[in-house]
Amino acid sequence: MKRAGKGRRALEIVLLLVGLAGLGIFAWSHVRLAVFQTWANRALEHRMERRAANVPPPAVAPPPENGALIGRLIIPQVHLRAAVRQGAGADTLAVALGHIPGTALPGEPGNVGIAGHRDTLFRCLRNIHKDDKIEFQTPAGDYTYTVQNTHVVSPRDVSVLKAGQQPELTLVTCFPFYYVGPAPHRFVVEARLVSGPGKLAHAAASLQRASQPSGSKVRESAPGLRRVDFEVAGHHSREIAPGILFGMSTADATARQASGWVWVESEHRTIWLKNQAANAPVYLGGGAKGQNQLVITGISGHAVTGYVMLAHGA
Repeated sequence: MKRAGKGRRALEIVLLLVGLAGLGIFAWSHVRLAVFQTWANRALEHRMERRAANVPPPAVAPPPENGALIGRLIIPQVHLRAAVRQGAGADTLAVALGHIPGTALPGEPGNVGIAGHRDTLFRCLRNIHKDDKIEFQTPAGDYTYTVQNTHVVSPRDVSVLKAGQQPELTLVTCFPFYYVGPAPHRFVVEARLVSGPGKLAHAAASLQRASQPSGSKVRESAPGLRRVDFEVAGHHSREIAPGILFGMSTADATARQASGWVWVESEHRTIWLKNQAANAPVYLGGGAKGQNQLVITGISGHAVTGYVMLAHGA
């Protein structure tokens, strides 16, 4: 009995030490982030004071080194104010937002890519909406962007970072925000430059995005409704109608059931599908009840087909 009691006490002590170690690591990671952000913001303020004093930056700035301070991202609507460093490695993202190598820098034509962790600095992106303002402050100038879209994509989908025909900003973080373990998807915020040094030089190249996703067919249906047909391959996700993304996880052709998720931008929510039966409508919200629907009509081992029924104006 004494040995058993000693064994239990030893186990309790070990578990207590493990718990304390976990809490210590968690606390240290947050302290480290806060300390770095405080230092980085002070350093940026100093550099921007030089700009205010009309001290010009170098005429030809060298490419930033990994870990170098790029600037500061501010999104008032979601209470974000965070320093941005060059690079998207673990060390950078542990204490800051990261400028994704290979993407444009603020003031350059193309797409500026910024990554961040969903459980620290970019947790607030779950509350971002279309038309929210994003300010990117740099020693060379301030750039203001307006949010155009939010998407959920596969981690392998790097097309969201490709350069468009106008200056853009893309924010990337893991999704879902409260997922336990490595998240299976990425949450993407697309924003368009509206003001900043050099903005007018790019204005002539600005074009409106195509309103209809490729690979979808639009049909006029009953009065006041339109139908968009789609097909999504297994373990892939894509926009199947304006503002509506569908991701397929599994499909059972024999049982005619599929599992996955639907992201509805207008509702700013994810609808999880588990063993969704073919021809059973999924209400997407918006419009009159029952109008905005998704219906899976065909299920095979490698793809699903179906359609989205939308009320005009939705």
